[in-house]
Amino acid sequence: MQIRRAATDITELYAPQFEQFGLELTGKGAVFTGEVANDRAHGRAWIMPLSPACIVMEHFITPTRDMHLAEYTPEPYACVSEVSAPTLTCMPEAGITPANLKPLHGPWPNNAVCSFIQDNCGEELSPLFAGELYHSRSVLFLPGYFDELEHRYPAEFAGIFEAFAEPWHEEATSAICHTLRRINEERARTVGGHVYMQGIVEAMVAELACSRAAHKQARQAADTRVSITIAEEATAMIERALDKGRRVGINEVAERLYTSRSKLCATFKAQTGESLGAYIRRRRMERAQDLLADSALTIAQVAERLGYPQQAAFAQAFKQHTGTTPTTWRSQHI
Repeated sequence: MQIRRAATDITELYAPQFEQFGLELTGKGAVFTGEVANDRAHGRAWIMPLSPACIVMEHFITPTRDMHLAEYTPEPYACVSEVSAPTLTCMPEAGITPANLKPLHGPWPNNAVCSFIQDNCGEELSPLFAGELYHSRSVLFLPGYFDELEHRYPAEFAGIFEAFAEPWHEEATSAICHTLRRINEERARTVGGHVYMQGIVEAMVAELACSRAAHKQARQAADTRVSITIAEEATAMIERALDKGRRVGINEVAERLYTSRSKLCATFKAQTGESLGAYIRRRRMERAQDLLADSALTIAQVAERLGYPQQAAFAQAFKQHTGTTPTTWRSQHI
């Protein structure tokens, strides 16, 4: 994903939307709150900025009439959110594709947790319907939040911003749900509220990074095991073909292992340090040397056992590999 970056005041992510309902937020300590009761909507909202690039917020808005909400996104942001069903329904209209959707059983019916990246910069119109409760409890991150973490802890938080639009593993989803359930206005207002909120959000981000790294490592280990198995099975197949006097090619090996020729060759080279074609040629010539050491076999019989239709073709391949003819090699080793 190509992230567009700008110097954004994080209030631009929510203030214009609230203003359309006539809801104004005012500060009281570290928490900003507002209520509205007019001909447009009823409800309230609160937010707590944790840094210039991160806020926690919650809103309960019920429109009194159908309307279109203009949502302006100055730059991409990532979000984890617990949302009501009407809020979830209007997300596609705002250009948001929720990931990691997890239904919840809680005080608000049909709530769900999700993560997403809003990267449709500009203005989107979302239809809202009278009498529906649009609830969201969220943590929002600008890209700079993760840039700062990556600067402080190189390589530990790389790619985390983009991952908010991708599936998380179960332990990561649980960390998100646990964090969102611990976010509430009452706790935000108590002594140490800002430190508390900052702590649970940072702990969640650390859990997300840890989960992502652990599963990436597990995938790499699994891929390595699969690669080793493919190389071992290819080797065994080639040896069995040589035992039966059959000539086996790369395409046949790939087909029998249910993989592509290119993947088979790349995997084999990565695991053995030798190309599959070179391995097949080398093993045929090594088997030829074993058979030539048996004086009971003619050179024509050796060629036949190795799958060469003509003795001359075998002699040419043998000389290319050893630098000498089968006849000369036999005379030197028997």
